[in-house]
Amino acid sequence: MRKLLLIFLMYSITLWSASAQQKKVNGVVKDAQNGQTLPFSTISVLSDGKVLTKIAADANGNFSIDAETGSIIQATFAGYEPRQVKVGNANNLTIELKSNTNLNEVVVIGYGTEKRKDLTSAATTISAKEISEAPSTNLATALASRAPGLEVHSTSTQPGASASVNVRGLNSISQLQGPLYIVDGVALVGDIRNINPNDIASVEILKDAAAAGIYGSRAAEGVILITTKKPKAGATSVNFDMYAGIQSNNPAYKMLDARGYANLKRSAYQDADPGTFGKPGTDTADAKIFNAYELHSIANGYTNYDWQKAIVHNNALTQNYTLSVSNGTGSNRVYFSGQYQNQDGILINTGYKKYAGYLSDETNIRPFLKLGGSINYAHDITHNAMPNEYQQSLTESPLQPIYDNSGQPLVIIDKSTGNPTIFNPVTLALNAIDLYTTNRTNANLYLEFTPIKNLMLRSSIGADIFQAEEDKYYPRTTGPGYMPNNGLGEIYNSRATDVLWENTASYSISAGSHELNLLGGFTFERHENTATDMQGSQFPTDLLSYKAIGSAGLKIQDNSQYDGWTVRSLFARAVYKYKGRYILNATIRQDGSSRFGTDNKFGVFPTVSGAWRVIDEPWIGYKTKTWLSDFKLRLSYGLVGNQNLPYDAIYTRYDATTYPFNGSSVTSGYSAAGTNGVFGNTSLQWEVQHQLNAGTDIAILNNRLTLSVDVYNKNISSLLMPLPLAPSSGFQTEYINVAAMNTKGIDVALKFTPIQTKNFTWQSSLNWSKYKSKVTKLFPGTDSLNLTLRVGLPPSGVYGNYVFNGLYQQGDNFALNPNGKPGDIKIKDVNGDGKITPLDQVIVGSSIPQGWGSFWNYFRYKSISLTIYSTYEYGQKLNNLTFTDLTYYNSIYGNTGNVTVQGGNYWTPTNTNTNIPRPNSFQTSLKTLPGGIGQGSSYSIQNASYFKVQHITLGYDFASELLKKIKVNTLNIYAQVLNPFLFTGYKGVDPDIAGADAANEVYPRYRTYLVGVKLGL
Repeated sequence: MRKLLLIFLMYSITLWSASAQQKKVNGVVKDAQNGQTLPFSTISVLSDGKVLTKIAADANGNFSIDAETGSIIQATFAGYEPRQVKVGNANNLTIELKSNTNLNEVVVIGYGTEKRKDLTSAATTISAKEISEAPSTNLATALASRAPGLEVHSTSTQPGASASVNVRGLNSISQLQGPLYIVDGVALVGDIRNINPNDIASVEILKDAAAAGIYGSRAAEGVILITTKKPKAGATSVNFDMYAGIQSNNPAYKMLDARGYANLKRSAYQDADPGTFGKPGTDTADAKIFNAYELHSIANGYTNYDWQKAIVHNNALTQNYTLSVSNGTGSNRVYFSGQYQNQDGILINTGYKKYAGYLSDETNIRPFLKLGGSINYAHDITHNAMPNEYQQSLTESPLQPIYDNSGQPLVIIDKSTGNPTIFNPVTLALNAIDLYTTNRTNANLYLEFTPIKNLMLRSSIGADIFQAEEDKYYPRTTGPGYMPNNGLGEIYNSRATDVLWENTASYSISAGSHELNLLGGFTFERHENTATDMQGSQFPTDLLSYKAIGSAGLKIQDNSQYDGWTVRSLFARAVYKYKGRYILNATIRQDGSSRFGTDNKFGVFPTVSGAWRVIDEPWIGYKTKTWLSDFKLRLSYGLVGNQNLPYDAIYTRYDATTYPFNGSSVTSGYSAAGTNGVFGNTSLQWEVQHQLNAGTDIAILNNRLTLSVDVYNKNISSLLMPLPLAPSSGFQTEYINVAAMNTKGIDVALKFTPIQTKNFTWQSSLNWSKYKSKVTKLFPGTDSLNLTLRVGLPPSGVYGNYVFNGLYQQGDNFALNPNGKPGDIKIKDVNGDGKITPLDQVIVGSSIPQGWGSFWNYFRYKSISLTIYSTYEYGQKLNNLTFTDLTYYNSIYGNTGNVTVQGGNYWTPTNTNTNIPRPNSFQTSLKTLPGGIGQGSSYSIQNASYFKVQHITLGYDFASELLKKIKVNTLNIYAQVLNPFLFTGYKGVDPDIAGADAANEVYPRYRTYLVGVKLGL
């Protein structure tokens, strides 16, 4: 009995003790940044890592749960980092969670900022980290495929090349100019290579009308907002970035060697005139075909000379150094950076240098008054490759010595005339000059005044001053500069100035579940372009080159140009938010432009957009939020305009001319039609774009996977077209607003984290875009102006040509080519009329891809990181006329030209299974092309789909423990290879080059190997 009583007493004490430790804990879960409650958060009680109890907070983020003293309460909410709190004496807890997403990230929009989660339009941010992943001489190329809907292509592979940039496809038939760039409030158009990528804080791509519409008539081709780095509060910080590396040639074309070329040339002459040139390969025949130098090479066992190697500077050095200093102590904050970049070209005597400096300053004059500004200056020097320099090195005879006995580039002289018969491409590379120098200054100054809470008045003025000079000179030792020119020179100067004055007032108010943000503004912009061009020949000496253009005996050109316009604008925006989950955005802008006549000077461009944050609805249960982190729907519609039109479209040009008078004398006067024959039309209107966009943003698994999808439809009307005029009018054309087109497409951005552990992380992102453009209207009653410009087709980017139908063989019907021979090119009679005429031309290709995007992968193990960035395009078929010219013997490069290895597989009576025509020194095998040998055929059209690894980077971050000892904040070293792999069936230099045609293939492809250091103090 005593034992039973003792057991009962111990059991009671245990229950009493347990009851004493268990208690009711009340609390609330909030956002650590803004203090807003987080409804339906998941609350768990943990003990030894195990979940004992789990409940959901209520709609206001409040909870009540039983927990023992010393146990752990964990709060989790989708999109936030979990937080654990140990239960102590307190019975009421406030648990603040930090966001682990970028939803609360502040992004730049037109004339303001907005939280990412509240965006109602299609806008994509490209971070400074993404931009700086790989070195670039042009900021535009650093943006390539980083955002869905953004299409960027370099115009060439040579250092310092410009870039072609499109936002969401084609937006005009004849007035394409590229997107509008806004750099810290300064408007830029065209090339942005002068901006140092290391000075960029972020880049926002405004893609739909709702995002870009507040810029009105400048926004037809999208808006790219560039925000530069600003000084940060805190002690002085210093950052130093540098890289250096070498570039190696990665040849796209492999040419015939000396023996293959000799056999090719023998076959060509034998085919042209077997009676004159006899049996191929005999001494008698060779003496008539080859010059003395080539015969010497043949006699010595076909000595091979590599002309491409002679102008290629392998292991060319590239280097870049950037130093930045930021000081944010006190009321004044300053940021400064300087850059030196030097990229030697892999073609001799080519390269790119840049010297740049950037300064930003902000001062709080009073708590309610802030003054700030920035200035960026860049001096660029580009030594361009000469036209055909690269192609000529490919087509020179491999039997021909490159240098004479004195080591100078060999030039062969015809003894009978004293004139050169072969100009050496090495001479062209060494002695000819194409020097392009630019100076660009971007500056802005602003004042912000906050007279009362939530009201800000802001005034800013910005200027972009761009000056460029291109100097060219061909000495007498080159083909263009030889007799009768005796030196050929040119100096082309251009200057563009854009001044933008902006004044805005913004006010925000909130009451309960309602929030309203208002913006109003006035802007005035003035833009001027001037240019002068001087060309001359007959120079007394080559020593002073273009610098002595005034001494040219013959003035070929001496003229100037001017273009200027002003735009006055009024705009307003209202953003209304209800309960943080229903968002409405409306903007309106009126532009008045001097480019238009009095009746149509003003245009009004309204937009409206809305977003529904479905994830914040109370009926989304907490169980759903355990896997669904974010869900938002967006819809927008708006109008934007295009004021880009030729100066002569409005004003009739009067040019100086001469005309006979009294039957004999010539009198100076003016021609009303001008040199271009355009009759000015003062009734022209704005090109107007109506754009509808629908999108969604989704995140799941605690933001391990995020997806953004946008679909859009753009109807563009009042497009400018040149209307042909009757000869009796005295003019050729008049521009009118008449045409229309449609562009529709889809943008997809996917980011995911397949693996994330304590020591290892794998992150990926995939972008994909697609669009279709078509002309919907031309002139009344006319649906076709030519083969490639007609209703139903894209307004540009398509190729029309004859259809290559193989080669004629023995026994074929030669009715379409009565003078033809076996081995000649066969053109298809498309319309079946029994003859080859221009009516047999059809659409054979298009440079518009069926889809494009990028694939980014980031791997990190402890302090080691690996980044692989790739881009891709598919479905485009490009006109690779360069390959045709380098493959067909005796094409536009002359009858001594070498051909590619593929061109060595030419037709002979014993080699008929080929599509390379028989070589002929007099071009007869190519005369069946109705457009001539330079036109080509569908044979030149190639599938240009590609997958290109842009860069692979291996980096190492030094441990913080070590850095503290040496008093360094950050230290990263890396090794990088640029353009390591290109997977494509395209046979040219690079399908990623804009247009990828003969005009742009002036430079070879190369691969770059770098090492770099990033140091922060």
